[in-house]
Parts: sequence; structure tokens; C-alpha cells
Amino acid sequence: MKIINIAASALLAAGLSHYHAFAQPAAQAVQAAKQPLSQWQKPPSAPPAQEGKTVYVVTCTSQGIGCVRAANGVKEAGELLGWSVRVVDGKGDPGTWNGAIQSAIAAGADGIVIDAVPPMLVGDALSKAANAKIPVVSIFNPVPDADSSVFAFVRPEHKRQGQLLAQWIIDDSGGQARILLVEDRQFPELAERVAGFKAEIAKCAKCEIVGNIESTIGTMAQRLASAVATELTRRPAVDYIAAPFDSNAFFVIEGVRQAGLKGKVKVAGYEGDPQAFEAIRNGAQAVTVANPAEWMGWQAVDELNRAFNGAKAVNMPIPSRLIDAGNVPDTKGWTGDVDYKARYEALWKRR
Repeated sequence: MKIINIAASALLAAGLSHYHAFAQPAAQAVQAAKQPLSQWQKPPSAPPAQEGKTVYVVTCTSQGIGCVRAANGVKEAGELLGWSVRVVDGKGDPGTWNGAIQSAIAAGADGIVIDAVPPMLVGDALSKAANAKIPVVSIFNPVPDADSSVFAFVRPEHKRQGQLLAQWIIDDSGGQARILLVEDRQFPELAERVAGFKAEIAKCAKCEIVGNIESTIGTMAQRLASAVATELTRRPAVDYIAAPFDSNAFFVIEGVRQAGLKGKVKVAGYEGDPQAFEAIRNGAQAVTVANPAEWMGWQAVDELNRAFNGAKAVNMPIPSRLIDAGNVPDTKGWTGDVDYKARYEALWKRR
């Protein structure tokens, strides 16, 4: 009996050592990431606000709530400056994206915003915009390593977002998670999130990504729920599913329900959209790494105004915040905690 107790103590000590090595540092990072913003990350003083501009916003798709929210931000901020803002639904289709950009050029647009539209899939259209001297601002896409015809990139730190989600799962599972990873490889920002997530999870010796599901924004409504249910049947050990964004997580949640595993498998996402907050409140989704999409729209307008004045781009990243059941605000999505609209209005001398 004494020998058994000694062996059990050794196993317990090993388990605690594992916890302290991985889960405890993750818990500290999680608590820091859950805190509300207290300061606005102020860009340099803005040039004079240009009025009377016509701007086209090409969204990834109307099914991507984050894309819609960012476009709404562009429209609200642009109209404050007296601009005419036209939003075009990209329908998750590269052909539609290219056509919308070329239509904007033909219509004599002063500026174009591509809203989660991958630049490498609309390269010819962007080259035509550059030749027409029409500035293009990107929302969500990461800053590329090579030179780009895009004037400015408004985005969160995607790799860090992936790390945060992994740290939350490590902390929540006590360093012992079995994860199903849903990937949409069409978008570079989502690839960055996955890279950050995988790198951080790899630090946890008893955490494992046990399966992957490939999804696209254009087919997730039709295919994702059944794919998730099927995969959960094949892999009953899964206790966490990481979705690439909250609109995708909506269909992941339905797949968990179809598999009869609601409350047993925790769904995680990114972007902090309104339906994700509601799902967190009712227990269908566990966590989201939120970014203030409307704020990105306002910052895109600020970048376009700089382009119209011949000034340099700021390319300043937007903050993120980790939201779970312990800190979910009583709001429709995360908008950034600080009154960024008032700050931009003051920057543009509109108040």
C-alpha cells in the first residue's frame, strides 16, 4: 500500500508539474487578455478631412458578419465626412470581388475598401486601381511581406489572436485538450490565426489537435454542420472545436447539436460578433477572441483620407479582447470598450 501511495504521489507531482509548465502561464495571459481596454491607441494627427468623395466597399460576403460590421463602420464614418459610400456584397466569390473592384474603377470611385477580400485573389483588379490612381485600403488582411498596391492594411494581430485562443483552451482544459480544428484556407488572416494557434498549442504536451475540417465561407451554411457532426462521431474524444471566425462557429454549434454533444464539446471562435455573444450567454459557444469590426471601418476611412491628402499610411493594428462567459458584455458584439468614434471625430475636427 505504501508503494502504491508513493507511485500515486509521483504521478500527481508529475501532473502538477505539467499544469504549472503550461496551464498556469496560459491562465495569466488569459486574464490579461480578458481585461477591457482603457486607452485608445491614437494614430498621428490627421490631415484635413476631404469631402465629397465616392468610396466603394467590397465585402467578403454578407454571410460574414464581421465583414458586414466593418462595412457598416466605413459607411458611418465616410458619411460623417460627407462621402458617398456604396457597399457591394462579394458573395464569397473571387469573380464577384474582381468584378466589383473593376466596376468601382469604371464608375470613377475616389477610393476602394476591400473588406476581408484576399488581395492575391484580386491582383489584376488592384493593379488597374493603382493605374487609375485610386487608393485601396484593406480590412482584415495581414500586411504582406512584399510590396503591395494596397495603400493601407487595417487589421488585428491575427497570429496573436490564435495564440490567445490556444492559451484559453490550455487554461480551460488544465493543459489536457483534444481539439478539432476548422480551417478556411482561402483567407490569409485566417491562416495566420491557425499558425499562431498551432504554435501555442504545441507548447502543451498533453494537448492535441486530433482532427481538421476544411470549410469555405461560400459553403459553410450548406456543409459545415453535417461535417462537424460526422467528425465528432468519428472522434468521440474531442472536447474543443476551434472555428476560424464566429459566423463559421454558428454552423459548428449546429453540428455539435446534431451530434448530441451540446454542453460536452466547447466551441471557440474569433471576432466577437453579436450572435457569438448571444451563444456565449446561452452556453452554446464558450469563447471568442474579439476585434472591433466597426472600429476597423472607421480606421479604414482615416487611412483613405490620408491617401486623399497625399499622406503616408499609418498601418496601425486594431486591439483584440478575449471574451468568455466570465466577462461577456451586455452588448451586441464587441465594439472596443472606448469611444473610438468620438476620438476619430475629434481627430478629423468634426466635434
